[in-house]
This record gives sequence, structure tokens and C-alpha cells, in this order.
Amino acid sequence: MKEANCSFFHQITCAFRKEGFARLKGMESSMTKIFLLGTFHFHESPIDFYTEEMQQQLWDINERLVKFKPDAVAVEIAAHAQEAVNSCYKKFLLNDLSDCEKMRNNNEAIQVGYRLGKSIGLDKIHAIDDDTALGVFPEGETPEHIKNTFDKHMEKLHGFMNEKNILDMLRNINSDEWSYHNQQLYLVKNTVGAGGSYAGADWFGRWYMRNLKIFANLQKLCENYNRVFLLYGAGHLYILRELIKQCEDMELVDYREYLHLEAF
Repeated sequence: MKEANCSFFHQITCAFRKEGFARLKGMESSMTKIFLLGTFHFHESPIDFYTEEMQQQLWDINERLVKFKPDAVAVEIAAHAQEAVNSCYKKFLLNDLSDCEKMRNNNEAIQVGYRLGKSIGLDKIHAIDDDTALGVFPEGETPEHIKNTFDKHMEKLHGFMNEKNILDMLRNINSDEWSYHNQQLYLVKNTVGAGGSYAGADWFGRWYMRNLKIFANLQKLCENYNRVFLLYGAGHLYILRELIKQCEDMELVDYREYLHLEAF
């Protein structure tokens, strides 16, 4: 009898396990895959993106991104500007990318995001940013030792940008090490005004709120798409990665699967 009971409970346990695995498998299949790519802001770079060499580098990167096969591309442009983005994207031609007269300024949303969208035939680029002003950080309240620690991490970040190849720069700034040092820039200043004005925490809170609003827009977008390519300033990587990983409806794709592919 005891042996029979053991067998019965074993069957029940196996059944629950199978049901659990089935549910998990079903959840995984319904999760939206997110390819989050951190970038430097092109307009802040001394690179001339309109040269033949730089355009070829960007096309090489585009070939890697195409392999992800996204059904939506989202960029760091204010969500309230969606109509303007729609109008601009509709008129945009791939040949425009190397024409500095037409492009007028360096913009990674166009050079990378629009390029990818047009290459795979998407009829829309999604603007999901929140551009609420954070205000100026109260540097006057910042103790010297905190400024020194901040500068130490900033120096580390600058070291990652000593590359002539755009792909290598993107590989560097998407690394966990880069993201760690960038996050420290915010954390070391969080203590400014602690126990009094809490100026650092107030500013940091506004930064987190901006990222939460960005993520809310991403959540809404994911209701209708299965594979989303998200291009964002690398300063947002640490927070957005954590939010995506914690969301049961999303799966964060490893950027290295695409950026570290062998040359085509």
C-alpha cells in the first residue's frame, strides 16, 4: 500500500512538473524579444558620418541588426513627436543617409534606426522617449571627494571610446563594464544633500522616472509586436536592461549575438 501511494504521488508530482514546464514554455513563446542597443549620441561626436568609410561602417552594422529580424524599431525621440517622425520617415530614402545637405545633422535615430527600418520594409519608426527636463544638477552642493569619484568613473568611460571603428565603439559601450561605470556616475551623486536637501536623490529620482516612462512606452509597444529593436543612449542601458529582464512579457536579447558575429 505504501509503495502504491509513493507511486501515486510520484505520478502527481511528474504531472505538476510537466504542466509547469508547459506553462513556462508557453510564456516564453509569448514574450516579446527586445534587442536593446546602447549608442553614443552622434551629434556629440567629432566623426564625419557622411564619408564613404563611415557610411560603409554603418551599413556593416546594419547587416548585423537586420539578422535580428525585428517587426518594430523604437528610438530615442519624444513620444509626443510621433506624427513628425511619421512624416519624416515617409519621405526618407536610404540614399539620403550619405547626403549631409539633406540630413543637416548627425542623428543616430536616423543613421541607425531609420536605416534599419527602411532596409527591412517597416512602414513606421516608433518614438518612445520622455523628454521632460531633469533640471540642472546642484553641483554647488557636491563635496570635492564625490566630484573626484565621479571624475574617476568618467575617465573610465572615455577610455571605452578610443576606437576608430563605430562597431568597436558600440561593442564597448554595450559591455557590462561600461554600464557599471556609467551607473556609478548617478549613484555617487545620489548622496549629495543626504539628511538635508536630498538634492542628489531628487535629481536621481527624476532620472529614474524618465526611464520608467520610457519603459511604459516600450510596454505599450510590445502589446502589438514580437521582436523589437530598441536604440537608446547608452546611459539608459543599466536601468532599461533591469526593467526588461524583470518584465514577464519581455525577453532581453544578448546584443553580442549580433555585434560580435564574424565579419560577413
